[in-house]
Amino acid sequence: MAKLRSKGPDKAKKKVLLGVTASIAAYKACDIINELRKRGFRVKCAMSKDAKEFIQPLVLETLSGQKTAKDLFHLPEERTPEHISLAEEADIILVAPATADIIGKVAAGISDDILTCAICAAKGPVVFAPAMNNRMFENPILQDKISYLKEKGYYFIEPVVGHLACGRNGVGHLAPLEDIIRRVEDLTK
Repeated sequence: MAKLRSKGPDKAKKKVLLGVTASIAAYKACDIINELRKRGFRVKCAMSKDAKEFIQPLVLETLSGQKTAKDLFHLPEERTPEHISLAEEADIILVAPATADIIGKVAAGISDDILTCAICAAKGPVVFAPAMNNRMFENPILQDKISYLKEKGYYFIEPVVGHLACGRNGVGHLAPLEDIIRRVEDLTK
C-alpha cells in the first residue's frame, strides 16, 4: 500500500490517537476525524480487535490521512513497537465509541490488542466516550469500572439519552460531536 499523505494543516495543534471499538456507533468516528482535522489536530486511528466488523480501516485512513493501527502482531516499520510509539506520539487518546468491553479491559489492566496496549502505555490524557445499550451502560459492574477509572485519572464524556440500535431510547447514545470535540480541545490546551 502506498504511503498516505497527511491532509490539512502542516502544523497540527496536537496529535490525537482516536481509538475505535466494536460499536454500532463506530461510523461516527468519521465525523470525529473530520471535525478534529478541521480544527488543526493531527489524527491517527487505532482499532480494537473487532472494530473492523463495524467500519473498515481504509475509511479511517482516508479521512485521517494516516495509517490505521489495527494489529498488535505485525512487524513495525521502525524499532519501537507500534503500540509504544502510538502512545508516545499522542498528546491525547480519545476512545470513541468506547464499548463496555474496552472500559472493562482497561480497568482490569488487560492489554490484548493494539488499542488496549497503547492505552496502557499512555502518559497523556485518555478519554472515553461510551456508546452502548442502556442496560449495558447501567450495569453496576460497568459503573464500578467507570468510577474506578475516573479515580485513576481517566476522563469520560457521558453518553446521552437517544435512539439505540435495539430500537428503544435510553442512555447509552454517543455524546454529541460538539461535546466530544470540546473535551479534546479543553484537555489539550
